[in-house]
Amino acid sequence: HHALEIWFKHLIFDTRRIIAFLQEDKLAEANWLLKRAGEIMRLADGHWTVLETLSSADFHEFRSYLSGASGLQSRQFRELEVMCGLCETADEHYRAGVRAAWPGLIEAYPVTLRRAFFDVIERSGVSLIDIYRARWARFDLFSLCENAFELERRFQSWRYNHILMVQRQIGLRTRGTGGTFGVEYLAATMGHLFFPELWELRHEI
Repeated sequence: HHALEIWFKHLIFDTRRIIAFLQEDKLAEANWLLKRAGEIMRLADGHWTVLETLSSADFHEFRSYLSGASGLQSRQFRELEVMCGLCETADEHYRAGVRAAWPGLIEAYPVTLRRAFFDVIERSGVSLIDIYRARWARFDLFSLCENAFELERRFQSWRYNHILMVQRQIGLRTRGTGGTFGVEYLAATMGHLFFPELWELRHEI
């Protein structure tokens, strides 16, 4: 968790810059940082393979010392989700939970990565499907879409492998240290998408 928090801090720093670049239509700079953000999430995803070298028996030797410690306590991860726009696509239950745990966090980001992304698309005057069909003529916008999608895909991979790691260590029916039924709670987060439109686009293509 400590190592991941360092990467989350860097992602927050870069995401603020990406949003600012998108607002200024500086797509080259935004694309460069978006690609790096995806690589950071790929590296974060790799952390699970290290934890998986612990057997379930190894983990349970020290699990009781974790008491109420949980990934739910990571303000930076939640901030990153909010910055990316999950507060705009998730249900009210998610937003209420964020507001209860971290008052003012959602309001701190009136312009999210999602909002800045779609503002760029709107200013371009073309649709997502048109960008993909004319991808070489509109390569900067096409790259923006693909880099945003890749960042999201890395988040999804991170969530999925988190679920597998938890299943490996505590099974399907055990409560997590945060008090939730670990796997059940984590599985519900697989529906959290920043850019569902980019996933739906695959059907149109």
